[in-house]
Amino acid sequence: MNSYDRSLQQIKDRVSVLGQDVSAMLEQALASLYRQDRALAAWVLEHDDPIDDETNQIEEDSLQLISLQQPRQKDLRILAAALRNVRDLERIADYSCDIAEVTEILAGAPYFKPLNDISRMGEKALAMVQLAQEAVSSRDQELARQVFLRDDAVDELYHALHDDMLRAMHEDSRAIEQASYLSLAVRYLERIADHAVNIAEMAVFVENGNRRPFRRIPDGDNVHGQI
Repeated sequence: MNSYDRSLQQIKDRVSVLGQDVSAMLEQALASLYRQDRALAAWVLEHDDPIDDETNQIEEDSLQLISLQQPRQKDLRILAAALRNVRDLERIADYSCDIAEVTEILAGAPYFKPLNDISRMGEKALAMVQLAQEAVSSRDQELARQVFLRDDAVDELYHALHDDMLRAMHEDSRAIEQASYLSLAVRYLERIADHAVNIAEMAVFVENGNRRPFRRIPDGDNVHGQI
C-alpha cells in the first residue's frame, strides 16, 4: 500500500472511530436524561471539545489529500463523504450535549411522568445513527435505505410527544418547566435522526454518485425512499 492509499484508509478509519465516539456520547446523554444523572451528563459535555478537534483535523487532512494527490473519482467521493459525515457527526455530538444540559437542569426533582415514549424515541434515533455508520463502513446501500425508512417513526414520536408536553403544560402549571425542557430534548432527537439520514445518503453517494438518493414521492401519506 502506497502513502496515498494509507492516508485515504486512515481518514476512513478516523471517521469510523469518530462515529463510535459520537454514538457513545448520544447513548450516555440519553442514559443521563432517563436516570437524571448529572455525572453522566458531565461526561458527555467533557467529550465535546475532543470531538470538535478531531472533526476539524479530519477535514484539514481530507482537503490536503484532495489538493495534493488529485484522487480518482471514487476516492474523491469517499473524501467528499468524509467531509460531510464528520460535520453531521459533530452536530449529533452537539445535540447530545444539549440533551446532557437538559439533564443538568432537570436532575433536581422527579419527573412529572415516566419517560417511556422519550426512551423509545431515543432508542430509535440511536439505532439510526449506528445503522448509518454501519452502512458507510460496509458500503451497503440497503442498510442506508433502512435508515431513511426509519425516520418517519421518529418524526411521528416527535409530534406525539410535542403535543403531549403541550397538553401537560396546559393541565398542570407545575409541569411547565420540565415539559418545556423535555420538548427540547425530543426536538434534539428528531434532528439527530435527520443527521443520521444525511450520513446514510453519503453511503449511497460513495457507491454511485447520487447525492439525494432518498427522494420522497408526493403521491400519498405513506411515502418511501427510492435508490
